[in-house]
Amino acid sequence: MFGNLTFSKAAMLLAVCSLWSYVNAKSVYCHYMIATVNPDNAQKDIDQAKALGFDAFALNIGQPSAPWAVGTVKALFDYADSTGFKLFFSLDFYQTADLNAYTDLLKGYIGRPAYLTAGPNNHPVISMFSVGSHSADDFQSWKQNTFNGNIYFLPNADNSPGYSNPQTWFQTWGKVVDGVFGWETAWPTQGTTPANVSIDFDTAVQNEARANSKTYMAPMSSLQFKACCGGHYYRVDEINLPQRMELLLKMQPDFVEVLTWNDAGESHYIGNNWKEGLTDDVWAYSNPTDWAHHAWQPLINSFTSAFKGNGSMVPPGGSRAVGAMWYRPVLKSASCQKPDNWQSALDAVNYAVIVAKNVTSPRIRVTTGNGKVLSDTPAKVGLNYAAVLGVQSGPQKVELLSGNVTMMTATSIADITADSSDCVFNYKVVGLA
Repeated sequence: MFGNLTFSKAAMLLAVCSLWSYVNAKSVYCHYMIATVNPDNAQKDIDQAKALGFDAFALNIGQPSAPWAVGTVKALFDYADSTGFKLFFSLDFYQTADLNAYTDLLKGYIGRPAYLTAGPNNHPVISMFSVGSHSADDFQSWKQNTFNGNIYFLPNADNSPGYSNPQTWFQTWGKVVDGVFGWETAWPTQGTTPANVSIDFDTAVQNEARANSKTYMAPMSSLQFKACCGGHYYRVDEINLPQRMELLLKMQPDFVEVLTWNDAGESHYIGNNWKEGLTDDVWAYSNPTDWAHHAWQPLINSFTSAFKGNGSMVPPGGSRAVGAMWYRPVLKSASCQKPDNWQSALDAVNYAVIVAKNVTSPRIRVTTGNGKVLSDTPAKVGLNYAAVLGVQSGPQKVELLSGNVTMMTATSIADITADSSDCVFNYKVVGLA
């Protein structure tokens, strides 16, 4: 079979082929903030995430010995062990900086059936929200002394020295990482002007990762709005989520991590927010009655299928179309106490609609206020999205038409107002139905 290849060369070839096969077994994960979650709600989160095509939750753990954290982690693993859904830890050094503080928790779970493994040796995956103040040598010692080197180390490297130059960074960190994860590239650079998300830096990191036989995990998210915990800021969104979907399908990273399932404080959740784990100030702008983001889930479901199948986005479940409309319920000219970087926001009705091939002459129409038509444009098969400017106070509506027949409609659940007492820059997200 191997002709004149020596046995060692043949073995090397098999190893490379094995790694190549592994890398191409692409996966999509979702970042999950560990807070107080009761066992029934933990089960609901896992069932819903699995149905959307997620392969695992990355469990953001920052207080590894806190009773509430220990209880939630146990509930998640106890249920996931029998479902085929996977979990892995993402260490949060902004909460607990000591690397060794996480050791007992990790050793207690990395052998569980639900714990995610990766790489040619199926080592347990350990990620992190940042590297904190730790160096590559710190992690190398910890990895070797604590786990005998037998972990798949996939850190977010955004704050590590030299990361802005991936080629130089891998010269220092390549000895310890098995892959690398970005966080900040999920959104445009923070600032006071509107901007589009980019994959330029993701691509540069991925190219160096692959040159060093490492993997790259790309982030994907919607918006950031925070009004708690000492922070009050907005990070431009509008159509960030569908733009990022489109870009990552072109880029084809090894893994994608969606940010997040349940980070209510920063508003970029696509799953459930449970009251038992949230403070009143966060609940006020993230509760599911007023601020649910579940309508993004059909888009996510389509993306996970397309990404893992190397295909295009199509409506899931054989539907003719799926989609969502989202909008900020207060104009940026409001005189209320606006968040930092509010200037980067657009007064827009945003939508993303995925259309099947069997829809005849599809069009998407957007109306605002007293019924003014802002946009009426032909739609294509697959993913369509836009931020439609010129919104007025009052109700908003997005319609999908086939010829002159309305197929689906999303109507605002609350009017846009010129001013607001709470000045929330989170999004109202409404599904097309």
